[in-house]
Amino acid sequence: MTQLFTQRALQKRRRVGDRNGPVTLLTPPLRATLVLGGLIALAGGFWATLARIPVSVQGTGVLLPVSTINSSLSGTDGSAVYMFNRSQQEWQEKARLFLATPMQFNDREMAELAVDIYEASQPGLHSATANEEKTASSRFSDSLKEAFNGLKVSKGRLLLWVQSSAELEKLSSAIDQLNRTLRKSVEEMNNIVAKQEMLKNEYVSRSAYLESMKPLELKGFVSRSQILQEQATIDQLSSQMHGNDNELIRISSRKDQAYQKVRTQLAQLVNNQLIFAPRDVYLSTIVPNDGESVTRGEVLMELSENRLDEPTMIPVFLSSREMAQVFPGMSALATPSGYKRSEVGGIKGTVISMGKLPSGVDQVTARIGVKAMAQTIVNREPSPTLAVVALERSNQTTPMNSGGYVWSSNSDLPFPPTPGDQVMVEITTRRVAPIALVLPAIKNFFGLTPPDKGTAGSLSESQKR
Repeated sequence: MTQLFTQRALQKRRRVGDRNGPVTLLTPPLRATLVLGGLIALAGGFWATLARIPVSVQGTGVLLPVSTINSSLSGTDGSAVYMFNRSQQEWQEKARLFLATPMQFNDREMAELAVDIYEASQPGLHSATANEEKTASSRFSDSLKEAFNGLKVSKGRLLLWVQSSAELEKLSSAIDQLNRTLRKSVEEMNNIVAKQEMLKNEYVSRSAYLESMKPLELKGFVSRSQILQEQATIDQLSSQMHGNDNELIRISSRKDQAYQKVRTQLAQLVNNQLIFAPRDVYLSTIVPNDGESVTRGEVLMELSENRLDEPTMIPVFLSSREMAQVFPGMSALATPSGYKRSEVGGIKGTVISMGKLPSGVDQVTARIGVKAMAQTIVNREPSPTLAVVALERSNQTTPMNSGGYVWSSNSDLPFPPTPGDQVMVEITTRRVAPIALVLPAIKNFFGLTPPDKGTAGSLSESQKR
């Protein structure tokens, strides 16, 4: 049996010269796979070395013009009445001048202005009362019919009138008291003037009579007692005339006090209730509805010096770490909320300038006008710093719903961007080769460079020492 297996093994053993061709170690499919893999590796190496990919930082902005948005607060408790959408009246300009320079108005002009303002408040009070009788839903539906956001208002225009019934009642009482004082003063002054005229005539006649009696005294026709009695009568007349003069002064003082009371109430009303446009402004936000009750210190409206719709330069807030990588001239891509960047891309823009110091909630609120959104930005971006981004505008109408901006994609948008939308901004800081991003990780892995955390820890320990 052993011999049989040995013979079979010797028969199957390869001998020199049994086959003429070489032995094939790599089959054609395996060889093609190796060649393709080598080409891919070579192409990847070239791409990692020669290609340039963008490195960007993220920021949060608002689709509003970069300007300070000022808040107008209510100076009293009352009903907020819209005045910017009504025809301007003469008393409004006088009230603005009285607010700026009250001493240029004399008593008569001031009283006329007070009467005009009180009479103008009566229709407003009636409409406010009628508005309070409406339901909340009806008031809200009425407010939707008119949109005033972005409306331009010229300098000196009366924007809102917070009508306080208590202050208007005080002004009405002061006006009534002034009218009663004036009527009473006129009657008293007329009586005193008539009485003064009689006393003056009697004083002149008795003085002349006394002068004529003095020569007769020397001749013995008139006694000394008669002359003294006549002199006493003349002195009494003079005292009565001086008393009447003092009474005229007291009447004039009562008139001045009545005028001063009206002036005080008018100044308080104009200062607390009437809100004028300090310059040419745009209405950013109007908080109360027309005729809605407000309280003292409540925010009534937000005013901006720049046009709100279709802004070109917008505020963007970056964290301090990201701001260190940003410089003017860098390209940016702003995507408003509600859009998918993978679908529509974003609005092209360029960084114009950056702030020097981080901003707090109040500073961010002053830029965008909404405290809730400012709080969101502060929570999202630690130590937010302002950067100004100029968006590119296009004169073409395509693509659809572009809002007049240049988008990174030419596809039609589902809806136009709305002023006030929150935007996510991506700023391209530099372009680097892909291998440059991998080499630091490789060096860190093999220990060629110290780890970042260790460096930070050593620095902190050295600072503590």
